[in-house]
Amino acid sequence: MRPSRRQAQPFTRPLLGRPLVTSLLVATGVGAYVSQLVISLMLHEQGGREMLWHWLALDRAGLFAGDYWKLLTYSFLHSNPLHLGGNMLLLYYAGREVEPIVGWKNFLGIYLLAGIVGGLAHVAAMPTVPLIGACAGVVAIVGAFCTILPELEVRETLFSVIPLRLRARHLGLALLLMCGLLWWQFTLPQIGPVAMLAAVVVAWAYVKQLGFGNPLAIQRYLFARRERAARLERMSPEQFIRTQVDPILEKISREGIQKLSRAERKLLAQGSVKMSSSKEE
Repeated sequence: MRPSRRQAQPFTRPLLGRPLVTSLLVATGVGAYVSQLVISLMLHEQGGREMLWHWLALDRAGLFAGDYWKLLTYSFLHSNPLHLGGNMLLLYYAGREVEPIVGWKNFLGIYLLAGIVGGLAHVAAMPTVPLIGACAGVVAIVGAFCTILPELEVRETLFSVIPLRLRARHLGLALLLMCGLLWWQFTLPQIGPVAMLAAVVVAWAYVKQLGFGNPLAIQRYLFARRERAARLERMSPEQFIRTQVDPILEKISREGIQKLSRAERKLLAQGSVKMSSSKEE
């Protein structure tokens, strides 16, 4: 059942009993960054940082050369502690809400699939810029959260001063806008704004096929159409003639049969079938 807009806010799950995969991904991200720093310091004279970037960062040349592991390893590299901290905090706060809802297998599937698809999108759009960081996977989890709980209110304090209150679906739209602006301005290209855009789409599609989120406009239209067809089918011939056919006959008398719409002509034909079937009975 969808939570009320006034119910407990997101990001409020107790610290104890944290979802397993979320915690493991955060721990792995932190551990990988510590290892990155150690290797960079130990091999500083040999260019340890550049060596790691060469072997692990995702780039078009490496991918075309067969370095397919880079579609996974790029997410373990981060440019600085702020880059790492932002990703891990978002992953933790959104992940502990999403993982219990979709299950750990789907959660991991969203994270990995979004990372791979996002990496491919980055290579296609920004082939000269090496991609690093877990932004694609993390943004995918945030996107999944916004899709699963679109009406839930997010209440945070921006920069510890500015109160922020918005619905989760608006947070998702803001996320897409931010990624689009970063791509357009070619700002921070190494964190992959294109990869993040692709990741949000992957997460949205993934959780939609699991049955979460508000229905699309086309889904609402098709549902209403099926409901109307079923309601008309249940009507008795007399009720159908009174509620559906008589108004059409009045319109014909006023405006002529040429003014009938396709739907109205279909209703007349359906009424004729109903009358015929009732006479046969």
